[in-house]
Amino acid sequence: MRTYLTPKAAVTALTRAAALGRAALDHVHQGIRINAVSPGSSDAPMSLRPGETEADRAERMKTETPLGRVAAEEEVAEEVAAAVLHLASPAAGSVVGADLVVHSGSSA
Repeated sequence: MRTYLTPKAAVTALTRAAALGRAALDHVHQGIRINAVSPGSSDAPMSLRPGETEADRAERMKTETPLGRVAAEEEVAEEVAAAVLHLASPAAGSVVGADLVVHSGSSA
């Protein structure tokens, strides 16, 4: 898990650093904003632990996420797309350097 979480933390740090960097500040008045969207796990094969079945994963997720289930791959894709559209919209015009996490509450 550390090999996955460390790069995700780096993306968050890089997003914030880039958003506050000189180049970004030079262009923010043009509506150019730097943000990130970090999706969590889904029912894709990547979320299975070695030797784990889909039924095992479903049981594990009952206690590992506040939602008590693993999100469907399509559900995550739709929510990530909605997050990106929100960040690109005028409704998020003052959002800069944010990492919008879509992860079923797994780090809550």
